[in-house]
Amino acid sequence: MKKIFLIIPLMVLTLTGCKKFLDRKPLDASSASTFLSNAEEMELSLNGVYAAAFWVFPNNTPLLFAVESSTDLAIKRGGNAEDLVALGEAGPFVINNALVNTCWNQMYRLVQRANLHLKGMENGKNNVSATLYGRIRAEALVLRAWAYFHLMYMFGDLPYYREFPAVNEVLNARRTPVAQIVADLYKDLDEAVAAFDAANSPPILANGRVNKGVALGLKAKLALLIKDYRTAATATKAVIDGGQYNLNPWYPNLFLLAGQQANAGREIMFVQTYPRDVLDPQNWMVVISIPRQVTTSQSSHFPSQNLVDMFEGRDGLRIDQSLVYDPANPRANRDRRREWTVYMPGDTMVHNVALAPSGNYIQPKQRTIFNIYSNVRRQFNWNTGQYDNITGNNDWIGAQAAGIQWQVSATGNIGGVGYVWRKYVDSNQYSWETKTGYILMRYADILLMYAEAKIELNEIDATVLAAINAVRTRAGQPPVTTTNQAALRTIIRRERAVEFAGEGLRLFDLRRWDIYGKANSFPVVGAAENPAVPPATPTFDADNIPNYSASVNQRIRFRNQTRNNTNPRYKLWPIPQFEIDVNPNITQNPGW
Repeated sequence: MKKIFLIIPLMVLTLTGCKKFLDRKPLDASSASTFLSNAEEMELSLNGVYAAAFWVFPNNTPLLFAVESSTDLAIKRGGNAEDLVALGEAGPFVINNALVNTCWNQMYRLVQRANLHLKGMENGKNNVSATLYGRIRAEALVLRAWAYFHLMYMFGDLPYYREFPAVNEVLNARRTPVAQIVADLYKDLDEAVAAFDAANSPPILANGRVNKGVALGLKAKLALLIKDYRTAATATKAVIDGGQYNLNPWYPNLFLLAGQQANAGREIMFVQTYPRDVLDPQNWMVVISIPRQVTTSQSSHFPSQNLVDMFEGRDGLRIDQSLVYDPANPRANRDRRREWTVYMPGDTMVHNVALAPSGNYIQPKQRTIFNIYSNVRRQFNWNTGQYDNITGNNDWIGAQAAGIQWQVSATGNIGGVGYVWRKYVDSNQYSWETKTGYILMRYADILLMYAEAKIELNEIDATVLAAINAVRTRAGQPPVTTTNQAALRTIIRRERAVEFAGEGLRLFDLRRWDIYGKANSFPVVGAAENPAVPPATPTFDADNIPNYSASVNQRIRFRNQTRNNTNPRYKLWPIPQFEIDVNPNITQNPGW
């Protein structure tokens, strides 16, 4: 009898926090008792596992980008779930926060989809080759470990399932310690690596698929989570020595669709892809980043002042030490990743905001000089070849007093602090139909994880400096030469912040470095309120945490917020209440 499969992609399903999903069979998963008896069925089921790895938050936002907005590097529109998480004690950040619940739901959905698949594969094990079986199983093992990795740094000890559980198992589950889960996942990833080798899998299986390099990179991340620096160094060194990956020579191409398709150097190792043969889903990172002075904008996610000040001067020194940094002209003489990541006032922004040419200012792209200091929009006139001053600018810092300001503008009282995202802005795509993938792992991360692990082991040698400097050289920054452990720790932490800003790695970094509390407790301030009165340059501690106490009154502070995450409970997010309501064996995290 011919078997019929119904595959419903994850992106069209609605997850709700009020219903427990662990005891519900996924609608797009094959039955473990009747399907997966041949290679075609196994591949189809594996597609369902990948569908569960497509993590999104409202407004077509990649989920990990939303998570980034809860850290010190970013700001979400005031009153939203990410903003409340970021504020901590000033939130209110409550147990049923939508961002927290969504992470739990979507990540456990991937766990259970993978569990169903792995169990179902056993039905057809004797009907396919050992290498095919091993490769398909390996991909599912990596994806399951990917979900557990994120759950652990967000929530700590977890209900741990290696098979799809019966209802009574869910209702009586207890939390398994992180160290025990990591030990199990090490074994899974080792098995996956061996299976990829046996199948002679290429470095990049296909766009959006996991592989041996991802398995080793994920093992390193798990190791860093528990401060197992030896394992992290060994896993990343295996990737480096394999010689299959390199850095893309042009950093901006990593975040453009054409650049991702070319994938020069094979730097992109794992990416959340968006199908190009159908309209939905889209990646709206550009839409939610475009400032209000640009046509068809929906600005809601913004970079923070903290991130802007992490970018060094071109002399390779932090701005409080740099001889080329000028507080009166903070755009100049900076690490080039600044201009590739963040638009600052005075930068020229290019957006594709229309499907076809329209008027003098969209042909089809719109060029705008980002301006927050007057009530004009600086728009390029394609007919005259000049920039026109057009009256009416929702991002103007004086608009609020004039009663015309959008609250969610780049300087609004629930908006940004004078900056907008540049990363992922692809002017070759219509902003509302962007298909650029969201990067989940790339080779630069492998290099910096390797360097960090060796620094923490105090095994600082030429390979450590080479790994750091490969990333810095691409950005045009001078090489690091010091071999002092403390100095290198400071450098590597700053390097990770500026290299991966907006890529969903910051919460993981802050948590495992045990500095989340102090890094995300600060007054929400921004660019100079009056550019003629440059704010004082902040000072920094050894963890690159800025202090703005000397310049608060000279900076944009329309949000009137002060984040406070010093309470130890913010070291972890709360377990969703709906889990505890149905199973009192799942204890809540301390302080919640």
